[in-house]
Amino acid sequence: MLSVYQVILYNRISNQETGLTFMRIKQIIRTRIGLFITSFLLATIIFVIMRTIRWRKDNTKTLDRLLASGKWPIIIFWHEHIFAMPVFLPTPASALQSPHPDGRVLAYAVRYFGLRPIWGSSNRNALSGLRQMLREVQKGRCAVITPDGPRGPARRLAHGAVGLAHLADAPIIPVAWQTSHCWHLSSWDRTRIPRPFSTGLIRWGAPIYLEKTKDKQKIEAQRQMLEDVLNDHLAETDRQMASQ
Repeated sequence: MLSVYQVILYNRISNQETGLTFMRIKQIIRTRIGLFITSFLLATIIFVIMRTIRWRKDNTKTLDRLLASGKWPIIIFWHEHIFAMPVFLPTPASALQSPHPDGRVLAYAVRYFGLRPIWGSSNRNALSGLRQMLREVQKGRCAVITPDGPRGPARRLAHGAVGLAHLADAPIIPVAWQTSHCWHLSSWDRTRIPRPFSTGLIRWGAPIYLEKTKDKQKIEAQRQMLEDVLNDHLAETDRQMASQ
């Protein structure tokens, strides 16, 4: 039987080896060929899993009517839903992406689904990202934002979507999905990964129009309102999926 000192030494070596493995993976991702391979593999995994799921789509006509009228909405969903959303998003669309190496893998993966990555985040380098997203909307592209990304806190809406709605005079549409069976990653947002061959539900919310204002209290009230709406929308989506 191993002594307690041997166990401690073994665990310490194992943790060091795990850390070195992650460092090597990150180094590979930072290379051009590594980024291409990992993003292609991720896009393939998303495509294959999503093809096996029987989806029910709710309230898609609202989005279709907006696009037909020439209105380019801002689509928001929590970061935990990011795995499945590239398949459902309308095109043309541009997504606000983190310049972090992990974010670049995702950004290059979603390109295979017709999304254009815009470097920035909803809470870091926000001004630069918003300016670029504004230009995308003005060009006739939908804007896609995960308002609690890229680092959280989970389900806490940053001001980016509110600011972009004011600048672009664009409606905001909340989206949420759930499947009968899914995995959750041990990440800050507990990212949802739908299990193959399960059933799924994706719900598009009603468009939300924000009044332009420079009043800080009103802006905060709008931010809180959007956060509540998106959380309520998610809770209802989960409830409907559980009742099926």
